[in-house]
This record gives sequence, C-alpha cells and structure tokens, in this order.
Amino acid sequence: MAGLANSSSALQQWHALFQARGGQVSPQAQEHLRQVKLLGLPSRKDEDWKYTSLDKLLGSTFVAPALPALTPAERDAHALSLDAWRLVFVDGQFDARLSDDLSDSGFDVTVNNQRQSLPEAVHGEIFLHLTESLATSVTHIQVRRNQHPAKPLLLLHITRGLASDEMNTAHYRHNLQLESGAQATVIEQYVSLNETRHFTGSRLTAEVADNAQLQHLKLGV
Repeated sequence: MAGLANSSSALQQWHALFQARGGQVSPQAQEHLRQVKLLGLPSRKDEDWKYTSLDKLLGSTFVAPALPALTPAERDAHALSLDAWRLVFVDGQFDARLSDDLSDSGFDVTVNNQRQSLPEAVHGEIFLHLTESLATSVTHIQVRRNQHPAKPLLLLHITRGLASDEMNTAHYRHNLQLESGAQATVIEQYVSLNETRHFTGSRLTAEVADNAQLQHLKLGV
C-alpha cells in the first residue's frame, strides 16, 4: 500500500503547488490539472510503465522555493558555446536579466500566461498534463513569413537541486510558430547547476507552415 500512499501524497503536493502559484490561473491550466487527477499516476500494471518504477520519485517532497538569482558568470559556465540568441529560464521561471535582447534577432518572443492558442495534445498522458498545469508561463516564439534568423535561438534551462531532502520542481512550456517560408534553428538545452536531484518537466510544440523549415535540437548536458 506504500505505492498508493505515495501516489496520493504526490498528487496532493502538485495540487498545492498549483494553488500556490497565485495570480490569474488560466482555464487551460485548470483543465490540465483536472486531467492529472482523472488519469492518476501509472503503476507497474500499466504496459508503458511495466519496467519503470516511480516509487522513489513519488516518495519525494515537491517544492518550488524562491532561490537566489543566478549570475551571468553562472549562466555562461553552463550555456553551450555557440553564437546564438539566448533565452534563459531558471528554476521554472523566465529570467529576462540573463536573456538576450531579441529585438533584431528575427524571433518575436512573448512570455505570458496566454494559452488559448496552444495546440491540443495528440496523446495526453499524466506528465504532459502535469507540465501544462504547473508551468507558470508560456514562451510564444514566432518567426514571420520568409524570415531567416541569422543565428539559432538557444532556450537555456537551468535548474538547481536543494541541499535538503525536498525536491525543487520546475516546469517549462514553449510554443513555436514558423510562418510560410520561414527558416529557423531552435536549441533546447537543459542543465543542472549542481549534482542534487530536481524534478523538471518541459513541453515544446511547433507549428510549421508550408515551405517553412525548422531545425530543432533538445540537449541535456
């Protein structure tokens, strides 16, 4: 019965994190949280999870603490060494201070909580819905018709583990739109600032129009 108790505890903790976000919560995020509760957590009886145990994860204490700001030096020490425009996200939050000014980049970027235009999931599962519900903002990225940005866009995600037994919880949501004839390279990079565990979820969706070309890479380094 320990597995069932851990599952119930994890669901309750995630619900508490959702409620603690404050501000205006979108109807879409609320619906994703409802789906989390409806689907419940998988077990070894589920074919897709037959050989993957979630017991250790579900026995964790999930938190989203306010941590000290990162320095540019810490960012540079972990970012890929390449000539790219950078958007930086730290512990689940967009950090404008550590990000580049994209005014002349060819990428139009807005970070807000507008979710009405996001595409529906083809096959929703609990961790997709969890990320959608706990991500506090959405990064909307657009490359307009026939635009070809000269440099890639690097989405740098830095998450820190905690010294205590608690698990830092961070979720990221991005949506990319390439209009007709546009060409772009987008790189997602996920790094840990230390060797302590954390719980990170992310989802990027892309809408690529006719005659548009997208090169997308996702790296955990």
